[in-house]
This record gives sequence, structure tokens and C-alpha cells, in this order.
Amino acid sequence: MARTDTAAGLLPVTTEQIDRRMSLLQAAFDVIAEAGFEGLRTRAVAQRAGVNVATLHYYFPTKETLIHGLAEFLATIFATLHAPEAPSTGYRALDHLRQEFTDMHFYREHHPQLGIVLAELALRAGRDATVRAALDIMMGKWRYWIGTIVSTGIGDGTFRPGLDPEITTSTLMAILGGAPALGMEAVENIRLGVEEWLLAPAIKEKLKGANA
Repeated sequence: MARTDTAAGLLPVTTEQIDRRMSLLQAAFDVIAEAGFEGLRTRAVAQRAGVNVATLHYYFPTKETLIHGLAEFLATIFATLHAPEAPSTGYRALDHLRQEFTDMHFYREHHPQLGIVLAELALRAGRDATVRAALDIMMGKWRYWIGTIVSTGIGDGTFRPGLDPEITTSTLMAILGGAPALGMEAVENIRLGVEEWLLAPAIKEKLKGANA
């Protein structure tokens, strides 16, 4: 069987390969969620996935490729798994921003293992260049999305003029990254504070009128 290798392991070319690769990444995710990053051993992952170590090495020849694959796996989850959407405000950037806050609480309450695995990777990244590089790629995708929300909001007048896009994006990422640990009530208060900071005065007035 022909191989096409990438930094994240074998590039699947058949449905069977895609399914097998995903099952291996899910197994790696589960191992870290239960045993921490220190528990990420090839034998443990293979056993969890119900395959032999040779099969794991076929898809992920090294631990580095497995880690990069896991980062892609997490990025895909965060991009596709969302809380139910709230009614639209009519302002696209604001809707997306509110969804980010809702999602953070949703992950905390219904998928806490996501936070556990992400925290394990972040902790390891401080002393492991491979993990840091993989995490940087994943966070870069999130930064791009938050930056898109910011640029859209500034461009269509939803957000107030004068905001620095880069600083605003970094600030939102820091807020969103830490908010879920505080609980739903605190997250809601933070969201309201963020909207007070970001929204253009005319948009605030329209929203007040709509909610009156």
C-alpha cells in the first residue's frame, strides 16, 4: 500500500484509513484525558484503539507525528463541535462572538475532557518543542478565526472605531481562554463587559431598543 507521510503522520487515502486514523487519534486523546500527557505511550494508545503497535506506527511513525495529528484532531473538534446557536442579533460579528462564549461554557459543562487534554498539552509545551509547535498550529487556527470576527465587526461598524485588530484579537483569546474556569454566571458577566467594550455606540442603542 502506498504511503503519503506528513508532519502529522500518514495522510489517509481510503475510507478505511481515515476511520483507522481517527480511532487512533481518539485513543490518544482518551489516554491523555485519563492519564495525562505522561501516560501517552504507544502501547497504551494501541491497546486503547484495539490494534497492535505496528499498526499505530504505520499511521504515526513517531510520537512527534502522533502529537501533531492530535493537535489537528483537537482543532477539528473545536471547529465543528458547538453549543446550540442563539437567535441572531442581526450582526454577524456579534453573533459569532457570543457563540464563542457559549461554546466555552458548553465545552466545560458537556465535554470537560477537551479542557483537560488542552491543559495537558499546554503544560507540556513549556518544555517540549514538538508539543509547542503542534499547539502553536492549533492556536494559530483559532487566532485566525477570532481575528476574522474582529475584522468583520470593525469593517461593518458593529464594533467601535479605533480598535487595534491585533491587540483586540489577542485580548479576546486571553479572555475566552480563561473565562470557562469561572462558571456560567461569571462568563455571562464577562461577555456583557466585552460587548460594552467592543460594540459601537449606535449598535448598543439598537440592541437596547430591540430588548426593551
